[in-house]
Amino acid sequence: MPVKKFVPEVIVEEPKSTALDFSVVRNWSDVAAEIQKLRQEGVSVPEIADQLQVNYVLVNQCVLQSYKMLIDSVQVFERQEQKRLNPEG
Repeated sequence: MPVKKFVPEVIVEEPKSTALDFSVVRNWSDVAAEIQKLRQEGVSVPEIADQLQVNYVLVNQCVLQSYKMLIDSVQVFERQEQKRLNPEG
């Protein structure tokens, strides 16, 4: 009679993206990576902007990576994050 070995199932949890933590000021690099991931999954730019609570222009620039859009994405993103967390300031 063959011997059956018990092999415990290993469950690996993926670390939660900091781009989805809306309680803190996020890093642009984390949000940009999440934008690229969502875009590859076929999510539209307006939907990504709504889902990540990021300005449409920033998402569009990240997706298109256009030289015609000459805004400082990091600076604009940081300012918008401060406004999102502290609307009075």
